[in-house]
Amino acid sequence: MRILVVKFSGLRGALAATAGIRSIRERHPGATFTFVTLPDSEPALEGCPPVVEVLGVNPSQGLFSVIAHLRRQRFDVAIALGGHPRALRLVALSGARKRVCAGHASFLLRPFYHREVFGTAVDPHEAARDHEVMAQALDFHAEPPAMWFAPSRMQEHGLLVEDRRYAVIHPGSSRPERILEIDKWASVARELVSNYAVDRIVISAGVAGEERIMAEALCGLIGPVAMSTAGRLRFAQVAKLIQGARLFLGADSSVLQLAAAVGTPVVGVFGPSDYARARPWGTINRVVRIDTAHFEGEARQDYLARMDRALARITPVQVSRAAEEVLRITAL
Repeated sequence: MRILVVKFSGLRGALAATAGIRSIRERHPGATFTFVTLPDSEPALEGCPPVVEVLGVNPSQGLFSVIAHLRRQRFDVAIALGGHPRALRLVALSGARKRVCAGHASFLLRPFYHREVFGTAVDPHEAARDHEVMAQALDFHAEPPAMWFAPSRMQEHGLLVEDRRYAVIHPGSSRPERILEIDKWASVARELVSNYAVDRIVISAGVAGEERIMAEALCGLIGPVAMSTAGRLRFAQVAKLIQGARLFLGADSSVLQLAAAVGTPVVGVFGPSDYARARPWGTINRVVRIDTAHFEGEARQDYLARMDRALARITPVQVSRAAEEVLRITAL
C-alpha cells in the first residue's frame, strides 16, 4: 500500500504525524509513505522507517511539478493534514484512489475528496488529531500511540557522556515569549547535579546564533559540569543524545516533542502557548505552566501584555520539583 501524507508544518507538526503513521504500519506492515511538508521540516521524518520519500515544498511557489510527480506514484490513499489550502489542493489533484482531508475542503475541491474528517478527536493534541484523520482514512479505530523516531535512524552525537548519567536542557524556542530566563535553568541544573541525580548537563542548541549564545551563557552559569552542543548536531544526532539522557528539560519546542518521540522522561515549561495541543506526548512527563485563559472583561492588549510577562511567574523551585517527581517515578 502506497500512502501520501501532505502537511505543511514545522518540525513539531511533522513529528506529530508520525503517531498516525505508526498506527497504520502496525495494521498494514507493507505500507510505505511519501510525506510532503515545509522545507527544513524533513529531519523530523528521518526517524520514521515507513516514510520512503520526503518532499520539502514551499507552498507559496508553483505546485505543478510536485503534482505531476505525485500523480506518477499512483497512491492508494492520500491524506491532507492541518487544513492548509495548498495541502488540500495537492491531495485533491494527487490522483490517489482514495483522498481524505482534515476539516472542510473548499467548494471547488470537495468533489475530489472521498471523506472529510472534522470534530472527531477527543484529545486536542496535534498527534491525536492527525491520528484520527489517518485512522478514518484507513477505516480503523485505535488509541493514538507515541510518536516515532526509531533508534535505528539515530546517529552518534560524539559527545563524551555516559548514558543515563546526564540531563539535556533545551532552553530555546522559535518564539521568544516561550523562553524561560537562563538563570532559572542554571538554578535547576545545579540542583540536579548537587542532588546526584546526574553527573553532567548538556545544553542543546539549534543552529541559530541566538540559541548558541544562550547555550554558552547557560554553561557559564552552571559551571564545568555543563557542555553545549553549540548547534553542531543534526536532528538525528540530537535524537540519540536525548535518548541516552536520564531526563530532558525544555521549553515548548520541536526538540521537546523529539524527546517525547524517543521515550525520554520530559519536564516541559510552558508559557503563553497552546499546552493542550503541544504538551509532551507518549512518555513520562511533568509540565510547569501558567494559565493562559482570558480573564472576564480583560482587554486584548492587557491579555497580551500579561502573556509577555507570563514566564516570569514560573520559579526554579517549581521546575526542580517537577524534575524530582519524574526522576522518582522513573527510578521505580
